Amino acid sequence: MAWPQTMVAVGVACGVGILLSPAVLGSAGTDVLLAAGLPLSFLAAGGVAQVLRPGHLVGHRLLAVAVSHLSAIVCAVAADLLASRPWVAVAINWVSATLFALGFVALLDLLARYPTGNSAWPLVRRVVQAAAFVAFVLTTLSVLGSLSMPSVLNLEAGANPLHLPAVEALSPAASAVALFPILGLGLRLARYRSASALDRAQMRWPLTAAFAVAVGLVTTSLVETTLGATVETALFVIAAAALPASFLIGLLRHTEQAERLAALEKSRARLAAVADTERRRIERDLHDGAQQQLLALLAQVKLARTRLGDGEGDVDDTLSDISEGIRQVHRDLRELAQKIHPAVLTDCGLGEAVRSALVRLPLRTRLVVDPRMEGPSFSPDRGGSRLLPRSGGIGERHEARRDDDGTGPSLLLRRPARGNCQ
Repeated sequence: MAWPQTMVAVGVACGVGILLSPAVLGSAGTDVLLAAGLPLSFLAAGGVAQVLRPGHLVGHRLLAVAVSHLSAIVCAVAADLLASRPWVAVAINWVSATLFALGFVALLDLLARYPTGNSAWPLVRRVVQAAAFVAFVLTTLSVLGSLSMPSVLNLEAGANPLHLPAVEALSPAASAVALFPILGLGLRLARYRSASALDRAQMRWPLTAAFAVAVGLVTTSLVETTLGATVETALFVIAAAALPASFLIGLLRHTEQAERLAALEKSRARLAAVADTERRRIERDLHDGAQQQLLALLAQVKLARTRLGDGEGDVDDTLSDISEGIRQVHRDLRELAQKIHPAVLTDCGLGEAVRSALVRLPLRTRLVVDPRMEGPSFSPDRGGSRLLPRSGGIGERHEARRDDDGTGPSLLLRRPARGNCQ
């Protein structure tokens, strides 16, 4: 079984044991259920993340936070049940306190890695490792300095057989481990400034939830005085459950948008590859086909010129071959140029395309554009005019006719003008 699946199984087993705690501990079991509410929400968020985004490190850290705290609660319950064996109970309570502290370290790592799953700076990993070491040391000192049996659930279980008066003053230091998530929020805010717009959008979810939890902590005394300790605890647990939900929502949205961007990049790469392949094909066909044929025709023209200079009489066959060769080159070029349009035709329409072509003609020409024309219409102009070859434009009408003064052909093109292409 893979490590994430193992953590889910352990978390579910711990959750089942905690649900049975009221039957074992009586009234204290209700406090155990309230204490397990937040870790269970982390377990649910981590399980959903593993199903929808398997292998993502954010999902792993969600499970790590849940399993650490749930295991700590189960160990605390087991130590209370074994209170008659002080040495066994204190050893289990030490394991419970260590797991509980490591859960805060996992939350610190989660905040540092969110939303991509990678640390923003190499130093962050060392900070997390140092935090784990500090948590272990502070927890050990707290267990050794406590007069009573240490318990993460504050269950009364008698005197501590491992009590060392020399470290008694350091016993409250273990509570500093609960401040590790604040360090994680600081790292998150530092990363927020340099993050991309996509990452920032997903960072706002846990930051907003953390702000709501902070407001709940500040107003704890007021709510407890007004509504009672039990109601205050229940409300705080419900509000805190929004934190893992915010991590999950941000993770799903981030990965979804990242997948869309990756798919878009792949699509662009495929289009670029297709265009490059087509360009190379055209270059190859031009080089191997039309270019070689034109060179052969040029050689035939030189040969015909030589024969004319020498007075030979079989030049007609050579000229016929040249004429047929030109027709073949023309057919090949038309086939090659199929579906390839000039940029001016694509951008500005037939009017500008014809205008640019007329400039290269040796005849004096005039182009008239009629913007009133709507829809396709092709009709010859009376008086000897003729239609130009079909161009396939929509909403275009074009005619060629000779001016009355006989100065040259006049081209009438009726089509609405496009944008700035005038």
